[in-house]
Amino acid sequence: MNITSDFLAIIVNNYNKSNLDTSEFLNRFFNNCFEDLIKSLNITNFQARASKTGDMFEYAFWYLMKNKFKIDLKDSISIPKACMVDGGELDFGLYKDHEIACGIEAKGSDPASSDRPALLRTDTMKKGICQAYQFKRIFPKVPFFIVTNVKPRAGNSACMMALAEGDVVDKFVDVTNFKELSDFVEKLRHLLK
Repeated sequence: MNITSDFLAIIVNNYNKSNLDTSEFLNRFFNNCFEDLIKSLNITNFQARASKTGDMFEYAFWYLMKNKFKIDLKDSISIPKACMVDGGELDFGLYKDHEIACGIEAKGSDPASSDRPALLRTDTMKKGICQAYQFKRIFPKVPFFIVTNVKPRAGNSACMMALAEGDVVDKFVDVTNFKELSDFVEKLRHLLK
C-alpha cells in the first residue's frame, strides 16, 4: 500500500508507543493517529476531515495488520464484474494462491471530531453494505468483512448492521476491540491454510 509520508510518519510514531495488545491501546493508537493528522494538516471543515480521517483509518488498519499480525492485505482491488472500479474499488482483499480469499471494506473515522463517526452515520453504513452486496454477487461463497473503529448500538445504522451481518456481510469487526480483532485475525489466518 502506498501511504504518503505525512500519514506514515504519524502511524509509525503512534504504532511504536505500545504493543497494541489491549482494547485501550488499540483505541489510543487509532484516536492518536486521527488527532495528530488533524493537527498536522490543520483540517477545519467536515468534508476534508471525513475524507482524511477515513484515509487515515485505512492506512493505520493496513499497517497494523501487516506489522503486528504479519497479514499481507492487497489494497484498492478493482473488480469490474462487481462494478467496483474508478474510485469504487474494494478497499482490501486477502489472497491465497492468486485467488481472493476474502473482501474487506474499511469504514472508520475520528470519533472525537464527529457526532456520527464511522458506521454511526447511515450513509457510511449503506455504502459498506452496498460494497458487500456487489462483492457477494460475484463471489457468493467468499467471506466479506467490514472493519471499523465505531459500531452503532441503536438506531437505523444498528438496524442495518443487524440485517446485513450474517447475510451479505459475514462480520462487522471493531478493530479497536482486542477480542474482535484477534478473532478476525484468526479467521484470516484460517482462510490462508
